[in-house]
Order: sequence, then C-alpha cells, then structure tokens
Amino acid sequence: MVSIVMPAWNEAEIIEACVREWYDEVVSKIPGSELIVVDDCSTDATGAVVTRLGEELPGVRCIRPAQNGGHGKALRVGFEQATQNYIFQTDSDRQHLPQDFWALWNQREHADFIFGIRKQRADGSIRLVITRSMRLLNLMVWGVWVKDANCPFKLMRRNALRSVLANIPRDCFIPMVLVSILARKMKFLVAEVEVEHLPRTGGTQSLKGLVKWLRVSSKCAAQVLAIRLAYRAGSGGRDDQSAAAAAATTPSGAAENLALNRPFSARKGRSTSA
Repeated sequence: MVSIVMPAWNEAEIIEACVREWYDEVVSKIPGSELIVVDDCSTDATGAVVTRLGEELPGVRCIRPAQNGGHGKALRVGFEQATQNYIFQTDSDRQHLPQDFWALWNQREHADFIFGIRKQRADGSIRLVITRSMRLLNLMVWGVWVKDANCPFKLMRRNALRSVLANIPRDCFIPMVLVSILARKMKFLVAEVEVEHLPRTGGTQSLKGLVKWLRVSSKCAAQVLAIRLAYRAGSGGRDDQSAAAAAATTPSGAAENLALNRPFSARKGRSTSA
C-alpha cells in the first residue's frame, strides 16, 4: 500500500543500517509495500550496498539515474517508479525515526497529504536561519504559513501528489517545499504531525559552507518566485478547489499544466546551475 522513496548520495557508511531500519519497521509490516532508494550516482558503494540488500529483502529496490541531478530530481525519479497508492518521502541520513511513520500512516484516511514537522531541528545554525527565512518568503509570496515545508517526512496520496507535481518543473531544486505550499493552495486535505529529528552521525552532507548555502538559497528563492508567477498566470488561476476534486476523481491525477511543468532550463533567461 505504500512506496517509500529515499534519495541517497554517498551514504555507504550508513545506508545499510538505514534500509534495514525502514524495512524492519515498515516494509515488512505492510503487505505489498516497497522501499525505493534512488542512488543519485554516488561515487562510493551506496548503490552496490542497496542492490545487495534488494536481493535479500523483498520490496527493496535500487534505482540509479543516468547522471547526478541532485536531491529534487532524485525524488522525482523515485516518485515516477512508485507503484503503491500512498507515497512516503524520507531521507537516507538517519535523522528520522522509522517508528514515527505510524503517526502519519494512521492519519491517511483523513487527509491527502500528511506532513511531518520536526519538533526541534537538530541542524546547524545556518540551516536554521535559512529555514526561518524560507518560512517568511513562503508567507510573503504565497500567503501560506508552512512551519516546516522541507521536512523530509511526508505521506502523500499518489494521485494527489501527481496533481501537485504537475505544477512544479521537473528540474526544481526544492520540489517538496512547493508540494507543501501547493497542496494547501489547491485545497487538498492537509494534516501535520510532529516527529523527532536527530543529529546526523554519518554519511555525506551534500551542502556545506556558507557560500554554497547562500548560492542555494538564492536559487531556491528565485524558483519560488518563478513558480508563483507561473501558477498565477496559468491554470492555477482557476478555482483551486477544482484541482483537489479532479485528483480525487481522475485515476492518474489532474491533467498536467504544461506551461508550469516546463523545466527552468527551458525558460528564457533562466539557468539551472547552482
């Protein structure tokens, strides 16, 4: 009933423990469920470890894109490979407890999107400042207050997610931030559940240093603004309630908004480089 999608990059040190934890706690307990690890072209043994685990643990799959695309693109690859009615997004850094999954799972009959929000974020000061800044930006640009838009602990009804992703370019750097916003703007039923957050104890952190964080933050802000403008000008200008209704009645979700779903690289004057 659930596809767990987990992007990974150079996590050979911790990926086996992470996969086994999620398999034991969730995959082994829900018939037909699966764990899809998207190895984003790691330069270490991450992919080999997951492939080996897939031969041992039913439902565990390793997918490797043709080239490294970053966290956002890896998620999209995983979502497209998911086969179950519910999709759960998490990361491979072992900063979340698999046991917290059930608090979200128990809400699935009452909401289209169940978003985890971290009780207390166990990250450095730079990440905390950027998170707070993004929260304010989302409020100013979208008129939506989202406490923890980028928390990688989300349970989503598959058709509803497809409908929302149709409004987000495939090369978006922060698709899950936009999912958190658009799920609300499109009038889907949204619930929030507090979850624990742990310090990272191993693996590779992809974003390090103030300069890189500033570059990434600028890119994220530009994409939030661009998608807001496209959403206002495109089909997002219609009655938002109809989007949720369409996803509920259409097997493959609401029809894609082709203008909104064009990659940033195809838009005049825009670059996808970090």
